Amino acid sequence: MEAEIVKLELCDFEKCGNIWDLQKHSDLAEQFYREMREGIRSTFVYRIDGEFIGEISMVTESDDPDYTVPGKRVYLSRLIVKDIYRRQGIGRKLTDFVIQNAAERGYSEMSVGVDLDNYPALKLYYEAGFDTILFVGEDEWGKFVKLLKRL
Repeated sequence: MEAEIVKLELCDFEKCGNIWDLQKHSDLAEQFYREMREGIRSTFVYRIDGEFIGEISMVTESDDPDYTVPGKRVYLSRLIVKDIYRRQGIGRKLTDFVIQNAAERGYSEMSVGVDLDNYPALKLYYEAGFDTILFVGEDEWGKFVKLLKRL
């Protein structure tokens, strides 16, 4: 079994349908594709024997100043692992990978938004060093928190 993390090429975007339902979430899929095309979203996928198992993105520009600060803060976006592969450390490997990538690119901070009822994600981000609360709020999906990690 060969596992690897690779940068997602735009031509392979549709393969993420193996991880999440691109049709059901077409607005998100269109946004992510556009951001990748514009160069403000870098997406990385975890593959096992070539099959897409998980994905994570790093966004460099956003309208929300909590999430990005030009040249300083980057936003960790859309960590997702295929259901049957959860609780195996893949999310942590993807998170560590994107944190290291951001640091190598010269960013000194990383932010993330997470639903307050998503306990596994909250635990993962806390353990990864996202220990500063930037904002607590509520949107159409429920209560969430924006967290910050210094790199």
